[in-house]
Amino acid sequence: MAGINRGRYTVKINGPWRLYTNTIPAGWQMLGTIQRGLGIGALGLSPVGIYAQINAGSIKTLDQCKIKSAL
Repeated sequence: MAGINRGRYTVKINGPWRLYTNTIPAGWQMLGTIQRGLGIGALGLSPVGIYAQINAGSIKTLDQCKIKSAL
């Protein structure tokens, strides 16, 4: 059974993104933190305008409609 907040994004602008990654990919802008369900990571914006969750070198693209709504 899926939880009620399974698909919800929670964004903290200027949140402590360095807790989740120490490096910034070239050309990216770090915005804060993103929580998707139980997963939390750094929220980044790529040079081409794609929002993604970054965790220790792993980059996962986000649902662009959901993240824009959460922002």
